[in-house]
Amino acid sequence: MVLYGQFGLKSFIFMGDLNRRGEQQVLQYYPSLKANIIKLGHHGSRTSSDPNFIKQLEPELAIISAGRHNRYGHPNQETLNTLKRENIFSLSTQNQGMIKYCYGNGYGYFKTQLKGDEFNWMH
Repeated sequence: MVLYGQFGLKSFIFMGDLNRRGEQQVLQYYPSLKANIIKLGHHGSRTSSDPNFIKQLEPELAIISAGRHNRYGHPNQETLNTLKRENIFSLSTQNQGMIKYCYGNGYGYFKTQLKGDEFNWMH
């Protein structure tokens, strides 16, 4: 499932677990699609986030939802390299914890929060 919407003057696209082939199909149906914020597909794996798809969207921010030290190695370095090449800043639940977008009165901002003992693994 892919979800697109506008909130607080920003456009968002949430890619679910859509693969690269599915991303290309989205662009076929919506050839002028742009999004300020993208929640990367499939936890930032290499099976999603095709470089051409990312380039077409022109996001200013990518959000990666992936557990710390997950057994799949998400996000994949190839995906991170794509973001870097396109100068797209990213936030990851691995590093920032909960990622929340707050908006109202024509203004929006991101807020992140770690709860509990997230950093105990470092000791």
